[in-house]
Amino acid sequence: MALVMRIKFPPTYPLIYKTLRIESNLTCQQAVFFISDSLNVPVIGRIGLYLPQDKQWLDDDTALSSYPQLQDAEEVEFRFRDRADGKPAGGGGGSTRNDDKCCLIL
Repeated sequence: MALVMRIKFPPTYPLIYKTLRIESNLTCQQAVFFISDSLNVPVIGRIGLYLPQDKQWLDDDTALSSYPQLQDAEEVEFRFRDRADGKPAGGGGGSTRNDDKCCLIL
C-alpha cells in the first residue's frame, strides 16, 4: 500500500513542499533515500522524518506502515536530526529559534 505524503523541506533545500506516493513497507531511512532520489535533493548530514503535529521523530528502522498517524498527517518534515552545534534536534516544542534547521511557513 502506498502513502501519499506532503513533505516539507529545510530552508537550505531548493523545495519547500512536495507531495509524493511512498510505499508504506519502506523504513523511514529507506523513505528518506527514496525522497532524495525521486526529487534529486541530496541527503546532507543526518536527515530524518518528523511529524510536527505529534512532535515525533520516525524511527529510522521502523516501517512507515507502523505509524497509523501518517494516514492523516497534514505534512511530514524532511528534517535535520542534529542542530548546527552537533546536539540532537529537539521535537519542535514551540521554539522560535532556528536551531532545529527546519523551515516554518506562515
